[in-house]
Amino acid sequence: MYYTPFILLLTVVILVEATTQLVVKASIFHKLRNWIQNKSNFFGELVNCGYCFSVWASIFWNLVLLLTGTSVQMFNNQLLNFIIFVIITHRLSNYLHGVSDRFFDTSKDIRYKSD
Repeated sequence: MYYTPFILLLTVVILVEATTQLVVKASIFHKLRNWIQNKSNFFGELVNCGYCFSVWASIFWNLVLLLTGTSVQMFNNQLLNFIIFVIITHRLSNYLHGVSDRFFDTSKDIRYKSD
């Protein structure tokens, strides 16, 4: 099946943001985050930092695209394509996160704060 570059980009951005939110914020991973934090300073910080984790999530999802042969080819150099799309999907996922937090996160909305 053929996907347009825009659809692939949008899909990876959403995957990066969703994966980052699940690992860094979801209560289901709370015990795992604590366990990782107790075992390793580096990985402990990684699973508690959305910005940091989204870099690795972007690398992961772009590797999946690369290994399945569905990555976007902008240049003749595959490594250059990979690096550029990791950076693009990482940054766009951060913007998506900002929009999501601003408009959909009820913890930041004073109407939902408990006294």
